[in-house]
Amino acid sequence: MKFQQIAYGSPAYHKALLLRDVVLREPLGLALKDDDLSQEASQWHFGLFDGDYLIASVIAAPKSKELIQLRQMAVSGQFQGQGCGRKLVEMLEKNLRGKGFQKIILHARIQVFEFYIRLGYIPLGEPFVEVGIPHQRMQKTISQPRS
Repeated sequence: MKFQQIAYGSPAYHKALLLRDVVLREPLGLALKDDDLSQEASQWHFGLFDGDYLIASVIAAPKSKELIQLRQMAVSGQFQGQGCGRKLVEMLEKNLRGKGFQKIILHARIQVFEFYIRLGYIPLGEPFVEVGIPHQRMQKTISQPRS
């Protein structure tokens, strides 16, 4: 499996859109085409590939020089439960540390809350509803401030 950044608008980006739609939107009766995706041009897109096949994808949205938000993480159904999501997050954290980020925040769907706990993320505040389902805001420190 290969971890790589995905260029906005590229064929791989369109594969990621399809994966996100199938995994994250269709089960809720929603469609990604109905979302405002205009901000995605300024965000970073990453994927885990087996050859040309996109196994998993995630978006990283910088909030400041030290803080970044993970969004829209999706793992292909046939690869769920096989450690691919963990591998994607671990490789992404390493990449983001190298870029100088210190903290990651995300909104975890309640059904994958434990996945992020196992990766060292901690809950912040109370659960809330987003896209019609419960979520939990979470955070992880991935590096300490440079002196």
